[in-house]
Amino acid sequence: MALYLVSYDINHKNENEYPDLWARLEKRGAVKILYSEWIITGDAGDAITIYNELSSTIKQNDRLLVQEIGRDCSWDRLLISDDQFRGIVVTTARF
Repeated sequence: MALYLVSYDINHKNENEYPDLWARLEKRGAVKILYSEWIITGDAGDAITIYNELSSTIKQNDRLLVQEIGRDCSWDRLLISDDQFRGIVVTTARF
C-alpha cells in the first residue's frame, strides 16, 4: 500500500462547485487533512490513476496534484488528530 497526497487549488469564485470532487474522494476513503489537501491510500504507482479519476471533476483553471508521500513527513494542526495521521502514515506508507 502507498499513501498519496491529493492537493488542489480551486478558483475562489468556484469554491462551492466541487461536490463531485469531494464525493469521489470520500468514496475512495480519502481523509481531509487540510482545507485543500486529502490523503488517500492506493497501490504503489497509482498516482496517475488517482489523478485521472479526480481530474474530470475540476475546472480547467484549477490545479490538481497527486503525490505519493512517505513516512518522512512533518506536520502541524491538521484537521485530523496527530495520532490518526501518524497511524495512517505508519501503516500505509512504503519504505
